[in-house]
Amino acid sequence: MTSVLEDICELLDSYNGRDKVVRLACYVFKLYGCIKDEKPWQTAGSRLSGARLMLRLFDDIPMIRHTYNYGLGRHESTRVAAALGVLANMVDQAFLPVEKICWLNDVGVLKLSPQTAYVFETISTGLWAASLYISLIQTIRSIRQLSWSRDCLKKSSENADTDARRKLDVRLTLQYVTAAKQCLDITHAVSCLPSGWLWGEKIGSTTVAAIATTSSVIGIAMYFARKRLLK
Repeated sequence: MTSVLEDICELLDSYNGRDKVVRLACYVFKLYGCIKDEKPWQTAGSRLSGARLMLRLFDDIPMIRHTYNYGLGRHESTRVAAALGVLANMVDQAFLPVEKICWLNDVGVLKLSPQTAYVFETISTGLWAASLYISLIQTIRSIRQLSWSRDCLKKSSENADTDARRKLDVRLTLQYVTAAKQCLDITHAVSCLPSGWLWGEKIGSTTVAAIATTSSVIGIAMYFARKRLLK
């Protein structure tokens, strides 16, 4: 019990961990509100989503530091991995100011025309979806690399280190689950695009909330799985 409580506190003590919990609560409220057609629950979910946005308003400097430290990805094993890393940083860096413009317009600080506001909202959602897609490609590449490493370990010796093989199997499983979560997130993000963009606005709000809730549960489960299985 003490160990579980410590893990939960550690999750809530970190920025990313607390964001995971707030995200889960946000979409659970929205899902319940959609199923029961209860507007107060949907409003509560929207308020929690707004709280996450408030915290992201201050992510620019940490993101700039991360992008600077990553540079051109010279430490990566391949040029493709480096290019994907640089592209991911560019997309994430561009997303933050665009999201701020949308927020400033929503609260009335900026006075954008409806057409301009629509363009910025579309760009913001598009960058979100693009970032997720790049992450999925990176995960798929990681799965291929781990699979290759596991096969090499099996071929090298029938009596290969069982602990090393177990850790590789665990990491591979976690990457498969990560890829599944990213597919859910991409489905969610694209559904928020305007009508005419892939499946934008073609998925019902209840289904979208269910997809986001499932992704949030997986995200928290993955956090604890990594702590327990990759010791």
